[in-house]
Amino acid sequence: MSVLPLASRQYARQLPALAAAALLLCGCSLFGDRTERTQPSARPLPGEQASSQVVDPNLARPEPEVRKVQAQDYEVGGYVGLIAVDRKDGFAVYGARVAYQKTENFFVEAHYEFSSNVGYDELRDLVGLNEAQKYDYDSFGLSLGYKLAPGDIYLSRNYTLPFQIYAIGGGGYSSYEGDNFGSYHLGGGIKFMPRDWLSVRLELTDQMWSDKHLYHNAQFTFGLAALF
Repeated sequence: MSVLPLASRQYARQLPALAAAALLLCGCSLFGDRTERTQPSARPLPGEQASSQVVDPNLARPEPEVRKVQAQDYEVGGYVGLIAVDRKDGFAVYGARVAYQKTENFFVEAHYEFSSNVGYDELRDLVGLNEAQKYDYDSFGLSLGYKLAPGDIYLSRNYTLPFQIYAIGGGGYSSYEGDNFGSYHLGGGIKFMPRDWLSVRLELTDQMWSDKHLYHNAQFTFGLAALF
């Protein structure tokens, strides 16, 4: 049995420690690369804008100015239109109205309207006995209206046109062919306010009265009124 020199025996005792140190260095290098690869990318600090952002989503957009209409209690005006009495051809009708609108949704209104040369005696015209006879029509009534849907029409960037859709109905009396009848009316319309003191109304109603049968008289009117 040969005996190793002293230096060889000391080197042999150090081999396990050297091997462990080599393995530790290899492991650190491997884990160090993995940690560097999985490190999250840097993000811009608050207040900094990313270089890849092209459009700012928070751009200020101009908004049209919505005009507020001053509250007015009274409305006085007139109107013109067409009325088809007893399902005959339409004849011109003229009228005036006064309205009081104290509450936000309801208003009351009185009107008077008339038309000349309305209708004719169909039998006389058919047999040619006499020239067709013309009649006058006039009506007075009280109405209750309800504002259904206010809104605004955007005419330009800086101007809006307020409007109101409303329903209206009521009763009164009407005169036709020299006879007076209790009458009723029901309909609706739309009112525009181009100025605080001016309103423009388009209205469609059914003027009804009863003699031996119920007469339905369709009427369409265009009106202007001052508000104060």
